[in-house]
Amino acid sequence: MVRKPAERTPAHLYFDGELPFYVNRVSESYELHLHEHEFTEICYVAEGGGFHYIGEETLPVRRGDVFAIPLGTTHVFRPRSTDRRHPLVVYNFIFMAEKVARDLEGFPGLRELPLSLQRLNLRPGSPGWTSFRDASGAVHAIFKDAYEQFRLREIGFVARIYGLFLMLLTELERHLAGLEKGKPVVPPRDRLVANALDLVHREYASPLSVRQASEAAGVSERHFHRMFAAATGTTFTRYLQDVRIERSCELLRATRMTVQEVAEAVGYQDKKFFSGLFRQRTGQTPGTYRNG
Repeated sequence: MVRKPAERTPAHLYFDGELPFYVNRVSESYELHLHEHEFTEICYVAEGGGFHYIGEETLPVRRGDVFAIPLGTTHVFRPRSTDRRHPLVVYNFIFMAEKVARDLEGFPGLRELPLSLQRLNLRPGSPGWTSFRDASGAVHAIFKDAYEQFRLREIGFVARIYGLFLMLLTELERHLAGLEKGKPVVPPRDRLVANALDLVHREYASPLSVRQASEAAGVSERHFHRMFAAATGTTFTRYLQDVRIERSCELLRATRMTVQEVAEAVGYQDKKFFSGLFRQRTGQTPGTYRNG
């Protein structure tokens, strides 16, 4: 993904009353751009797979991945491809940290959660984002319940959401406490793949090869094929094509470049091949997409 200046998502889009929480469930697409929030967010990948562009990193994601995203963090999720039959579904539990901190002041047991409180802007500091795997399924259950509570708004739903939020805090604290003991956050394999992904997003317009990508990951080509597929669920060639098509969509929407110029800008000299690939991925020709 091309790194562009991040858009800022204002809080008033989600918070219009006394409740400082908002919970939703969305199928991620290529329409949302890199952004940061005026609120704090905890995300849970519920279905499918794709990639999370967060800060300066590109991470493959799949069901069970959890992200704690403090104020000032730029990020966006992307599905593996534009094929809507295989969506990337993410739960978002967002909140106004200052109000939540006031509401929870003096709550029993909060002193035992100093790491998560600081990481989620509930204590002073400038925290970075963190991620972990929901190995037990506990976080999935919390998000599912929170989404239903927020959507149905039955009697007691406000108290229930505060309780579920506190449960999320404990899950995050246990993860962060484990980090202090030296447990790894991201499997080494995924870190190596991330190096190759960074190369793709920097040099997608160049004639990239698997050899170059495997060198960026620091492994043999044969091992790279297996490692990349295991981490991303797709091949290197397919992933590179998806990145190029995503960028071409942006250019078609935002510029007056001809289809040939767009094709060349994303790494294809053959307009016919580009148009065929674009239609395969999006279901539309480049011209129809631009005018739609």
